[in-house]
Amino acid sequence: MSSSDKDYNRPRYANVLITTNELLLLLAGIMLLGFVGEIAFRKKKIPDMLLLLLIGIALHYAGIIPGVYLSIMRDLLGFVGTVALILIVFGGLLKLDLQKFGASVSRGVLIAALDLVFVIGITTPILYFFLKIPFLDSLLLAAVLSENSVTFIVPLMSRVNLDERVKHTIEVETIMNSVMNIIVVLLILSIMNQQSSLVGLAGYLFGSISEALIMGGVAGIVWLLVLRQALTPHYYIATVAVLFALWGVSDIIGASAILTIFVFSVIIANSLPVSKVVKISGIIDNESLSYFNSEIIFFVMTLFYVYIGILVNIFDFYGLLVAMLLVVILVAIRFIEVFSVQGATKWFGKDSLLVSSFVQRGSTVIVLAGILLSTDPSVFGLFGNILFYVVIFTILTGSLLFSAISRKYISPTTVIGTTTSEATKTQK
Repeated sequence: MSSSDKDYNRPRYANVLITTNELLLLLAGIMLLGFVGEIAFRKKKIPDMLLLLLIGIALHYAGIIPGVYLSIMRDLLGFVGTVALILIVFGGLLKLDLQKFGASVSRGVLIAALDLVFVIGITTPILYFFLKIPFLDSLLLAAVLSENSVTFIVPLMSRVNLDERVKHTIEVETIMNSVMNIIVVLLILSIMNQQSSLVGLAGYLFGSISEALIMGGVAGIVWLLVLRQALTPHYYIATVAVLFALWGVSDIIGASAILTIFVFSVIIANSLPVSKVVKISGIIDNESLSYFNSEIIFFVMTLFYVYIGILVNIFDFYGLLVAMLLVVILVAIRFIEVFSVQGATKWFGKDSLLVSSFVQRGSTVIVLAGILLSTDPSVFGLFGNILFYVVIFTILTGSLLFSAISRKYISPTTVIGTTTSEATKTQK
């Protein structure tokens, strides 16, 4: 092979030659790390996100990752982050089974909205007045931290014999919380990027939101009509392609891309009731869409976890102190919110204290941290370490609180075992 042939297989990146083989090895390494993380979660109950973040930190301080690889990952982060946000919103709404959750849907959606209201409303003034962080930055940081992680909370609930209605309410809350969290953070980022008066800003938001609602709604109905005529075994690939196209077109014309995705996803995820309203026959198999979505997001999130871990400075002691303060505030806010809702509605009953322990932050915070890095590295430089520490500390704090409070609960396996034993005695 001539030298010119070899150069053909060496893409130029940042004035450095990288072979195709090296790129393949990089991708293979990322995917295998995700696989290892999943095994650790299933076998040892070690959260894969936590393990991958720690692997990233180890790689950082071992100094074995060539700088050019980090440059590639940094430049890809904006694109990968956008894909992750699309898939998180779409996948979350696909999991929102109206038939399964029933009346718990409205409760869960309300509590998800209250998560944002309580965290943003209480945390923003504290960051602004006491820590002297600029107002919009305080608002942004509070919005990012308003997540309640479905990744950690739903598996915890399966360990105890929780009231079924409460369980469904919290599942809906965590699903919708991530969706709302992303929408609000991206709206705040768009506001921060607008250099205009309040009147101009209000006009921009009205136009952006209204265009997104119309575009997402029309695209969703049209896509249902298309699938009615051409439903193939692999229609989920085309559906994801439409999601990507909608984001790109929305962004180009100035509409809110994430709201467009949200409206489109609501229609696709609820194809049966929507079809009845608009007189379209046929429904979409959400299970196939959800499975395909999870396979894509597996790789995307693995990349994010490892790379954010690589960028973290674990010796940022100021960030550590701020994060510890924020965790105390977030835990207090969760207890205030849950007991306020309980006092007004009696929804949680005897499970109020256990529900208050669900303070874990997770994948959405990490993805949004990556978005901050790609859109405004200076903001990430200020808050990246803080976000990382808050995620770690809320996972640990939530797990400890859950462990302490859940001791009085009977595990589902115990209940099943007892029932079986009693049934055997009855038969005898």
